[in-house]
Amino acid sequence: MKPMTQTVYINGKTLVTPGKQPLAVPTQALAEAIAAEWQAHKKFNPGKMPLTTLAYTAIDRICGHEAQIIEALLVYVDTDTLSYRASGSEKLYRQQEAQWNPILAWAEKKFGAAWETTTGVMPLEQPPSLHKALQTCLQKMNAMQLSAACLLASGLSSLALALAVLEKHVDAAEAFRLSRLEEDAQAEQWGRDPETQQRARRLREEVLTAERFLGLLEGP
Repeated sequence: MKPMTQTVYINGKTLVTPGKQPLAVPTQALAEAIAAEWQAHKKFNPGKMPLTTLAYTAIDRICGHEAQIIEALLVYVDTDTLSYRASGSEKLYRQQEAQWNPILAWAEKKFGAAWETTTGVMPLEQPPSLHKALQTCLQKMNAMQLSAACLLASGLSSLALALAVLEKHVDAAEAFRLSRLEEDAQAEQWGRDPETQQRARRLREEVLTAERFLGLLEGP
């Protein structure tokens, strides 16, 4: 990816991060999109300026701390949603097998190591070879990409799905749908709670934002 050479300006002034660093990003497309957020809201609002927030995170919290961020992301290897299959519903189990296995098969082919799966909620420790393969993958990312990866992994509760979005194997909307198979099955059985639905909409928007951020990182 290009070096961070596009400084973001508003009214002729250079924007700075909360850490007092110049807000510089790799592409003109991302700089313009961030500037548009500032023109729309004037004052920083994390909830309404997600692209700015992702850039701030990359510059202030990830640059220089990549190893720690990668270590935090690797926690998702053993807790990945796609590894844990339903034990109380044959229908949901079949859905998970049919829709999640292709993602894990892609990941195994892409990274040369396989995620193991189980039923229930008992912790499953994944092979060291998988941890190492994904660590190597994440080490190739820069701070901006890692910022998006963190948001994706958190929003999807899955590093497998986050990497599938990062590698453009699936789009963010499909990844989010896949991450919610169990929640959607419960909602069909017991009804939809407005508060839970609101939280799901917020998570979906965050996941879509991360995908948009990654696209803007590609240029021009």
